[in-house]
Amino acid sequence: MANELEFLGTYTLSKTFDDASDFQEQPQNPFDLRAERALSLEHQQQRFVFDALWDLPIGPDEDEPHPSTAANQSWYVRAFDHIEVAPIFTVGTGRPVNPLVGLDASRSNAFPLADRPLGLGRNSLQTGNLKEMDFRVLKYFPYGQYAHLDLVAEAFNLFNHPSVTQLNPYFGSGSVPLSGFRQPTEGLTARRVQFSIDFEF
Repeated sequence: MANELEFLGTYTLSKTFDDASDFQEQPQNPFDLRAERALSLEHQQQRFVFDALWDLPIGPDEDEPHPSTAANQSWYVRAFDHIEVAPIFTVGTGRPVNPLVGLDASRSNAFPLADRPLGLGRNSLQTGNLKEMDFRVLKYFPYGQYAHLDLVAEAFNLFNHPSVTQLNPYFGSGSVPLSGFRQPTEGLTARRVQFSIDFEF
């Protein structure tokens, strides 16, 4: 688009079923495989991603010859020309989690464990919504007609949003769940910032 701006937005609405989400997954009852059909662990009903790339409209374009030497440019132009910013925003619904008793209650000798608590079906739990904002800033210094040096700063999960990706699935063998049941055990990576220097030619 105008002013060196481009962006892309995608939205996905889906539903995924299976009777085993992993080649090691065992059925609770090998004589009733129909009972295993449920939402897949890979299921994510909704997902929206927006990303953009914007070359800040300061100074000359990358493909245009420099209209003046660096000596007679203002400090503002010298500091902020040739800068690109690129955000990536991702939001999606949670993913299923398979509730388990945590022991071989049916004595089937199946491993990994497959027995589920009474009244809870396969993959019937779900994590919360996922949100993540990544951000990239690049300043490049042209060398000759084609080469340029890039100084890059990248932030992943910029706002350090705590998105849960896994819950404790173990209910226990009694009628009352264990205290840690359904509690978060894993999440997206905490905010991470990295810097790099690239030379392209």
